[in-house]
Amino acid sequence: MIVIEALNHINIAAKDLEKSIEFYTVFLDFECIETKEDEAIITFDDQLKIRLVKSENVSANPDYPALSFILDVDDFTEGLAVLETNEINILAGPSETDSGENVIIGDPAGNAIELYYVE
Repeated sequence: MIVIEALNHINIAAKDLEKSIEFYTVFLDFECIETKEDEAIITFDDQLKIRLVKSENVSANPDYPALSFILDVDDFTEGLAVLETNEINILAGPSETDSGENVIIGDPAGNAIELYYVE
């Protein structure tokens, strides 16, 4: 067994690096802390680091995405309004769950992101 002490970062492929940086920083409140020609490091609360890597090879299948992760949201109704106003790609939902509501959106490269609200 390999003992994992921490999660350093997650890599996400980005067809258009600038659009991906904008998506994560403007719409999901991440902070861009480093940019290079083919990559950028974004962070949320200095705990979650994501490395956006420019790549043409991105899976965009919402039933089995190359990468997905879940983000808790504070105001689900307001979040849906932001998605609609900015024409963010909704892959599934919004739906009610046993303990709240969720919607699955796609980033510019088609990676699935679940926004989840616990009631």
